[in-house]
Amino acid sequence: MKYKTGDVERILGIPAETVRFLEKKGLVNPPRDESSGYRYYNSVDLNKLVAYKFYRSFEFSLDESTEILNLLSHVESAEQIEHHINVIQQRIAHYKVLLERLKELRHSFKQVDLMQGKFQIEDSPDLFLYYNQVNDQFKMSKMQREVTLEWLSQMPLIQLALYIPQHMVPEGDNVYFGYAVRTKYQEVVDRVIDLPLTKKIPPRKSVFTVIKCYEGERINRLLQPALDFMDEHGMALAGDVIGWIIHEDEDEQGIVRYFEVWLPVAAK
Repeated sequence: MKYKTGDVERILGIPAETVRFLEKKGLVNPPRDESSGYRYYNSVDLNKLVAYKFYRSFEFSLDESTEILNLLSHVESAEQIEHHINVIQQRIAHYKVLLERLKELRHSFKQVDLMQGKFQIEDSPDLFLYYNQVNDQFKMSKMQREVTLEWLSQMPLIQLALYIPQHMVPEGDNVYFGYAVRTKYQEVVDRVIDLPLTKKIPPRKSVFTVIKCYEGERINRLLQPALDFMDEHGMALAGDVIGWIIHEDEDEQGIVRYFEVWLPVAAK
């Protein structure tokens, strides 16, 4: 039985344009009828097109699928499949990490309503931190530009972080911004751990809260309610403040940013 391109489309659901494209790629090579000018496909061609769809459904590339069907022996095909198994395993590992990071992000967004103006005692995250900005000014040395680019290449596993030295809470004017990564993301840690100005921030018993900061407000001063909470519970600030931005929004008062922050504490 012979089939025209339109027949193939009706039988297999493969658009005629795709069939002609795969013909040009050498997947099938139907003879042309000299009298009519049509190319006619046989059942072998149709089944090869089905086999092509089969391999593509495993996310083999067009070229890989065509090679398996037309060029490779069964031994070579098995090797290609083994290679693709490794590729898929790497993708699975990657997407597992992305899923974990998305769950963290979802948790942070939920904290905006749950913890704004509220306080709880918990351990701060175990992380590495690098900052390249003081208030609204980026540091522009060649070295810092290079380090910044390396950190940014680790998205989305890094956080857009803030850091406030203890002596600048609550009356200081400087807030340091940069990037942080939790130590559980070991692949990223391995890439940034030896970079200049990257520092380890171990977990500390802390007061955790979410602060709401409008354009022009000093984050340092917005930490005063957390200090008041400490004082009421017999605690005092015992280290540098860390945190990260959750979201930037706009309401009737203007641009507003929400931050998760951890303030290390110790008994008075």
